[in-house]
Amino acid sequence: MCQDHSRMKRFHVFLVATAALLLGGCASVSSTVVFYQSTTPNYYPPKPSNAVIAILGAPPSRPYYEIGRFAFQTTFGYPFAINSALYNARRAGADAILIKNCQNWSVPYSYVVPPTVGYFPAGGWYGGCYGWGGVPVVYPGYAGVSYQNFTGIDARMIIFK
Repeated sequence: MCQDHSRMKRFHVFLVATAALLLGGCASVSSTVVFYQSTTPNYYPPKPSNAVIAILGAPPSRPYYEIGRFAFQTTFGYPFAINSALYNARRAGADAILIKNCQNWSVPYSYVVPPTVGYFPAGGWYGGCYGWGGVPVVYPGYAGVSYQNFTGIDARMIIFK
């Protein structure tokens, strides 16, 4: 009986760890296609996934056309924002990305952890198994403030003339 209980606990821990790993990888740059808006009726064929796309902080000196705009906010940070812009630029057939604005900011939020009652373990051998009983312990609740970090990007997809 005790071994079955221990085996069941390990199985539950395994399930929770597996779910956490799978759910942690849900965000992908392909989910950001809804934030791209074409600004031209012309179609440009997509670039290969390994195509080099220039990232510009100022308009280039050579002539160019703006073919689309990519603007969104994320909690996954600057690398995710830039990789999303690159993904959408390749998908739109752009030669370069002109970054109009990219910034980070934090928003405070408050949280409350309610009080709970737990048990200080006190056990012994009962019927061949190590049984757990305990002394009740009250854990007081608390409140706090944390911050949610955001990254916003506003970029233009361009092609060179």
